[in-house]
Amino acid sequence: MAGGIFNPENGFYRVTEKLVDLVLLSVFWLFCCIPVVTIGPSTAALYDAAVRCLRRDERNSWAIFFRTFRANLKVGLLTTLVLLPVAVLLVFLQGLLYQTAGSSAGYVLYVAYQFFLLLPLGMSCYLFPVLSRFTFRTGGLLLNCAKLAVAHLPSTILMGLLLALAIWCCSYVPVLAAVLPTLLALAHSWPLERIFRPYIQAQQAARQEE
Repeated sequence: MAGGIFNPENGFYRVTEKLVDLVLLSVFWLFCCIPVVTIGPSTAALYDAAVRCLRRDERNSWAIFFRTFRANLKVGLLTTLVLLPVAVLLVFLQGLLYQTAGSSAGYVLYVAYQFFLLLPLGMSCYLFPVLSRFTFRTGGLLLNCAKLAVAHLPSTILMGLLLALAIWCCSYVPVLAAVLPTLLALAHSWPLERIFRPYIQAQQAARQEE
């Protein structure tokens, strides 16, 4: 009986393994994000490991996570350094507009700004998943993700909304940070993997021709 439960191919074992990965990957991501400048490579690693282990049934989530983290460390760091001042500016503007929300005009402007934020939030959702799948330098990564964000605007807005919702949930219930990062990566993977598919196929075809 015990051998059946702990058999790696047993359904119960696989479900338990995925639940453990769900928490483990979130904890790895939180830990690796502590220096702040490592948010980029940490997010690339989280996305890659979540898709491979939770959607494609690969194993050794921790090994996949840290392998992807190391592989994307340089470009991920540089990209994060570019994004941090932009993020600080957007948050600063939000604070200014919040102070004017007491008037009718100020409130309308504040609400409009919240909707505008979905665009940069949505674009940021492409950056590090793309980095986990393709090879780019920082400039090329930013440029190509901006093009993807515009070309797939409904998906961009949806991912931005999901990211904003996850941030809001964690700000009110911090314990959710133990699972939400991985859940968010999985949620983003549904539109992103569809968007990536033709580019991955083209990349594989080019390698076969070489």
